[in-house]
Amino acid sequence: MTARPQRRDYSHRDVLDKLGVIKGQAVRVAGTGDEAVLARLWARLGRAPAVEGEPADLVMYWPESYEEIAAVLKRLRPLLRPAGALWIVMPKRGRSGYVDLANLIPLGRQAGLIDNKSISMSDRESAMRFVIPRAARHTAG
Repeated sequence: MTARPQRRDYSHRDVLDKLGVIKGQAVRVAGTGDEAVLARLWARLGRAPAVEGEPADLVMYWPESYEEIAAVLKRLRPLLRPAGALWIVMPKRGRSGYVDLANLIPLGRQAGLIDNKSISMSDRESAMRFVIPRAARHTAG
């Protein structure tokens, strides 16, 4: 009998490391996020949010409702650098506003994005990362 591979435990990793936040990145925030996470995000970046017209390395998006996500993703995608990432942050199972992260995948595809990672942000929130497919990056932005 073959032993089942153990799942890696990333619970000890800092949420900003899980998100791939690097000092100096251009970051935009859409929606109302966790104030403590955002304060730590801005402190690590060492800079203000991306300004109008500046392509974003990272977009953090906290939707108000599932119904708005498809339209907002289509508006946010052009703001990304070709190799940038867009994180959709959602409440976890059992919390108000919960949506299975798998339901976000077709919405990302409609906006020309693909999912490539999901994380636990806290005991209250999970997030899924979307990126521009490599084949489409030359036309991004």
